[in-house]
Amino acid sequence: MGRKLKSVWVYHVDAGSCNGCDIEVLDVLSPYYDVERLGVKVVPTPRHADVLFITGPLTRQTRIALKKAYEAMPPKPRIVVAIGTCASSGGIFYNSYALYNTSPQRGRDRLRSGGPEMIVPIDMYIPGCPPSPEEILYGVAQLLGIKEKKMKGEYWIALPPGERSGKENEIEFTIPDRPIPVRYWLTLREELRRVVGYYDRDAVLNDFIELVGRAFESDNPRERLHDLVTGYFLKEKDSRVKVAMRFLENEFWRLVDEYREWGEALKRKYPVTAGV
Repeated sequence: MGRKLKSVWVYHVDAGSCNGCDIEVLDVLSPYYDVERLGVKVVPTPRHADVLFITGPLTRQTRIALKKAYEAMPPKPRIVVAIGTCASSGGIFYNSYALYNTSPQRGRDRLRSGGPEMIVPIDMYIPGCPPSPEEILYGVAQLLGIKEKKMKGEYWIALPPGERSGKENEIEFTIPDRPIPVRYWLTLREELRRVVGYYDRDAVLNDFIELVGRAFESDNPRERLHDLVTGYFLKEKDSRVKVAMRFLENEFWRLVDEYREWGEALKRKYPVTAGV
């Protein structure tokens, strides 16, 4: 971090967390872990704080309070620590309507983004859902210069498929072999979490992709896929999975039609391109 502190005063802000990370922060403050022995003291106002502890993915309701707390801190050192996966990246809520997320990458088939870094600069990330008290203590020890980092930064270059690697930090980028394009898979995966949740999402999606591969072996894949999904219905006993499978069927063909229209529109506008 470029600076060493003998002691720090900390102010904690909850930016919409589920309280899981907050409980771990309280554990660190308890006599069992006794973070005050390292020179860390929690203060009731950001005007006295050297460090800002943030938990939560930054909801729309908390963004103004977080911004005011950050601006109320003394100019130096003004260190911000994101505690937990939600504070580090938005967590599982990164695409929720309730979050404040101004990233241009937000949306379907895009990389996840979010968290308090949307409005305040983050100096240290302590990921985890939630992070253990020991992990938080390790981060605090690095902050104070008591403990040096064990990890070092590495830079990797992903090469196009088929291109040979000539350097140690170059790796070949491989796309998993699926019967559907990657953008279809990413969009279906994101939309499916709203129907069946995270736990069963990948298993259901893999079953559906297998059916899609079998359907496109026939002359009429749309009709064949409908028959395969119906057969899946008769064998499956979980009603949630049935609803998810039917949802995937409808969403898949909607994407096919949508991207086909985009491709035709691009061909009309740019005749020299190959389209989508």
